[in-house]
Amino acid sequence: MPTQPAVTFRSGSFPFTEARIDAARRSARIEDADASGRRRWRDANCQGLTLLVNVKTGTATFYYQGKVDGKTTRRALGDVDVLTLQEARQIVNRFRFDRSIGSILTPRPTETDADADAEPADDSPQLSDVADAMLDAHAAGRWLPGNRSKPPADRTIKFYRDLRRAQLAPHEAKTLRQFADELATIYATLQAKAPIQANRFLQLVRNVYGYAAASGQWDAANPALGTAADKLTRTPEQARTRTLSDAEWKRLAQALEQDQPLWRDLFTMSLLTLQRMGAVRHMRWDDLSLSKDDAMWRIPARFMKGRKTGHVVPLGELPQALDILRTRRGIVPAKCPWVFPAAEGDGGPARNYDKAWDRIIRRAGLWSEDREQRPRPHDLRRTGGARMTTAGVPLQTVTRALGDAPSSVVMVSAVYAQVADDALRSAYRATNKPQRRRR
Repeated sequence: MPTQPAVTFRSGSFPFTEARIDAARRSARIEDADASGRRRWRDANCQGLTLLVNVKTGTATFYYQGKVDGKTTRRALGDVDVLTLQEARQIVNRFRFDRSIGSILTPRPTETDADADAEPADDSPQLSDVADAMLDAHAAGRWLPGNRSKPPADRTIKFYRDLRRAQLAPHEAKTLRQFADELATIYATLQAKAPIQANRFLQLVRNVYGYAAASGQWDAANPALGTAADKLTRTPEQARTRTLSDAEWKRLAQALEQDQPLWRDLFTMSLLTLQRMGAVRHMRWDDLSLSKDDAMWRIPARFMKGRKTGHVVPLGELPQALDILRTRRGIVPAKCPWVFPAAEGDGGPARNYDKAWDRIIRRAGLWSEDREQRPRPHDLRRTGGARMTTAGVPLQTVTRALGDAPSSVVMVSAVYAQVADDALRSAYRATNKPQRRRR
């Protein structure tokens, strides 16, 4: 594979990348600067884009430098610490079609009467470019939607990227204007199939156009907001309250016993520990202690929704969970870090569990045409919490057992994230006790 030619910052130009720009700033020396103490480089991959570094202060600015009506013009685009390279290139490319500053790089043909009556040319950027820039800027905290004042959590950005890959990617070859014209139809189709996901999709689209407007790439109304006449209607959302009865719990457990060991153990572990599937799927041997006196599962903070600290599940109070883990230790290859490795054998954690879950609830006789009544994997966690509450466990302790951050008190301390006390052990014992029927 051919190597890339070395980049020298002694010359007046080089192909810009974020890393090279940072290196050029650090390499700037006063002896190479002009009389005002500044050093300039041109982007070899984008005609007209210039990087200007103040050698004395270390600040750097993107500029456009080119011809406007036959005269050389220089225009500041923004500080390098605020404006990304991709954003700067997009602005330069827009100058080529901006009639308010003249034809910079592309000659403008003489306008005829027919041209005046025709639809204006679609010079809006491609949806994929804006989505890329928005997610990068949002993740870095350079751009925040609405009244937000803090950068989003990593899991929020991951959610947006996954949603983009699933729903937005098929349309990303379109321009912003093309997509805006088709959004109502696209949204209605998704809403009919998956209404809640359609709500999330609409939020993502709103952010894309909000960022485009803030960066000067879109000057029309945000199509995801619309007007009073054509506003896109979101599906009303209510908190899901579906839990499994004792009889359903028993039928599900029997169906799990008849399934493949991977899926049987995976869902059973979620049911016993009350943890989300994301955390259970990513369970690693390094996070476990299976010793008799101090068995526990330390869940990293990144798998705890709304938490900045990890969580501990006291496995000593869950003998069935311990049995599953010890059995799997003898099944899973010693070099594999995952307790539940992917069935595909590609070295990653288990995934694509939806088909297995559908098969299991059908076997248990729990499948329903009504989506709200059909059990979901997350209902295992919700049911366990309900059983704890019914057993008389204080709500605050139930919240801790589930690993949620209490909304009315200060964030659970790091000590409690690593140590399981008696109250937490009792809470886990309660979820395994059979429930008395009410008369």
